[in-house]
Amino acid sequence: MRLIIIGCLVFISCASSADSKVYRWKDDNGNWVFSDVPRKGAQEVQLNKSMTMPAVDTKIFDTKIQQQATSYTASITSPNNEQTLRENTGTIYVTGQIEPSFTNGLKVQLTLDGKATGPMQTSTTFVINNVPRGEHTLVLKLYNAQGKTLAQSDSTTFFLHRKSVGN
Repeated sequence: MRLIIIGCLVFISCASSADSKVYRWKDDNGNWVFSDVPRKGAQEVQLNKSMTMPAVDTKIFDTKIQQQATSYTASITSPNNEQTLRENTGTIYVTGQIEPSFTNGLKVQLTLDGKATGPMQTSTTFVINNVPRGEHTLVLKLYNAQGKTLAQSDSTTFFLHRKSVGN
């Protein structure tokens, strides 16, 4: 709509400098139409001969405006750092958090002891099976569609206690 208004003002300004007449009417959608060709039902627009156009910032119409880069943070919310887990099956449930909430094209990946636990995904909830007993570290990473790391959580250490194989 702004572009139409700016275009009309430029047209009117040019028309006034050439001493032409300008006519206006409403189209079928109720929008004002300006022309130098008269039409049935059109009204002549009275122009101010000394009309000047102020400079208008048209950057808002630029479709290539680069969006500000969003700064993301990643964190592991469960298990807590240095938490001891007791799970005889070795199944660990991990939840993470990305702030602000990530959008289309972004994915997360969880690593256990430096190795990916599975493919990248869009959920920050993970289930890891058959984790051996002992000390382990988790890191959550956020990636963009091109595979670039946007955020990485601090390392979370947990200790898994399982029933001994010898018992």
